Amino acid sequence: MKRRMLALAVLAATALACSGPRRETVDDTARRLDLQVSESHTRSSLASIEEALSSYIRENGRIPATLDLLVPKYLAAIPTVQTAVHGETNKVKVYAPAILRDGQIDGTQLKDTGRWGYVYNDRRVVVFVDCTHRNSRGKAWFLERGVTEPLR
Repeated sequence: MKRRMLALAVLAATALACSGPRRETVDDTARRLDLQVSESHTRSSLASIEEALSSYIRENGRIPATLDLLVPKYLAAIPTVQTAVHGETNKVKVYAPAILRDGQIDGTQLKDTGRWGYVYNDRRVVVFVDCTHRNSRGKAWFLERGVTEPLR
């Protein structure tokens, strides 16, 4: 009986050793690269919106009530946001200032729509990805970049 158990253990160890670490397939690689491209697009779009907001505030001396006011002078159109969980959209979820805690987004109050999030108060304006899921960097989307524009 002991010999049989030993033989089974040796066979199992050999099978594991021969299989080696799991190799990424071509499909896995393609999916990973697609995800990286869409996440890069979202980060780039976020930077474009932030830049347009800064320009609008500098030129007008006030915060736009909606991101639509940035179009067409500061942005040709509201860009799309792409997340693996929610898909792609260019819609915006406007939040009440109560979701800001010390100038940062309180993620527990988000609706997790997958849209652009937009919030402002008398001291701060923030645009973000309204998604509580983690991206490929392991960071919740609403925390990505975390750039806020202080008002002067």
